[in-house]
Amino acid sequence: MRGTDLNTIERPYDGCGTCLLGVRRLSRVKPATSSPERQRENVLTAAASVGAHIIGWADDWEVSGATDPVTRPSLGPWLRDERGPYDGLVAAAVDRLGRNVVDCLNTGYKMRDEKKMLVTYGTTVPGTSTTPPTRTASPWKPGARRWNCARSSAGTVTRPSRPAPQAGRKARRRTASSTSGR
Repeated sequence: MRGTDLNTIERPYDGCGTCLLGVRRLSRVKPATSSPERQRENVLTAAASVGAHIIGWADDWEVSGATDPVTRPSLGPWLRDERGPYDGLVAAAVDRLGRNVVDCLNTGYKMRDEKKMLVTYGTTVPGTSTTPPTRTASPWKPGARRWNCARSSAGTVTRPSRPAPQAGRKARRRTASSTSGR
């Protein structure tokens, strides 16, 4: 984060509309891991890239990804509105928000419903940029058409693909009869 003053990125809640909570999670903390520092760097970079600042940290160390975000020791009280005002969440990666699509979408929908921002480092949301760099922070803003949590092979956030709808029994019969005797 060259040229970024960390004092301006981390400061108390001031009601400016860009006061974000930094979210970090790690299942196992080991002496040799650099993940907490790397996650912090990514969160700060993502917040700075959208002109936001960090008002606090929801650090859930030694917490499994399978734990529902609302019941996590540090993040849960914020999501349950027990800790104070904030304007959104910023995470080092989508997988730090939840283990599966359901957890991520529930958190995303909660942010949307409460008109809060959701920012992740290293992912893009369709429609936010025409040619995003490979490592960029992308905001999910209130009023956006959709927020999707599944990662594609390109590293972008995309809508999970749905199988094509199956034709009903009547439609299959009509197709079969129209091609067989006519």
